[in-house]
Amino acid sequence: MEKKKLVIIGAGGLGREILFMLLDINKKNNCYDILGFIDNTPELQNKIINNFPVLGDDSWLHNYNDNIDVTIAVGTPQTKKQIYERFSYKKNISFPTIIENDVKYSDTVMIGKGCIIGYHSTLLANIFLGDFVLLNHNCAIGHDVKLESFVTLYGNVSVSGNVTIGSCAEIGNGTRILQNKTIGENSKIGIGSVVIRNVPPNCTVFGNPAKRVF
Repeated sequence: MEKKKLVIIGAGGLGREILFMLLDINKKNNCYDILGFIDNTPELQNKIINNFPVLGDDSWLHNYNDNIDVTIAVGTPQTKKQIYERFSYKKNISFPTIIENDVKYSDTVMIGKGCIIGYHSTLLANIFLGDFVLLNHNCAIGHDVKLESFVTLYGNVSVSGNVTIGSCAEIGNGTRILQNKTIGENSKIGIGSVVIRNVPPNCTVFGNPAKRVF
């Protein structure tokens, strides 16, 4: 099988984590020819990061016309969305979903394009993930959960059954969300929070139990 050329947008910490995932996936399937990183940070241009080059800034990808896979290694949901919108016009770019080898998920899970699902995550029954959802390592997603597009869950997040998380919401490490709750779009849940009430759109909550702080 011919390997797919791939670049990672974002050469920061998450980008290096995603590179590690891709290399691990390649050990089993050998499906990606990883060219390197794309990053707009001036100080990173022409650098080598974990043995892979920073190929250039956005202009490199705008000017690249062969078929290529792109993974967006950015945690902040609004930034992820902006990056996608900058490149969505290019028909030669595909945004594959990256699923680590040890992820457990049932055949009733629906997953959109451009998602990233990290080590030791578990997705049970009748779950929907929109486009460009990030689940970092050790996330546990219960039955009938809906994660809309551009949602980010950092490590060790647990989401109980029948939860809906709106687009561009950002859920901090170690958060626990009680069943039957709704998290509004563009909301942020602080690290280690326990969510026992619905969270309105466009706000920040934190604590145990989580309370609105912004």
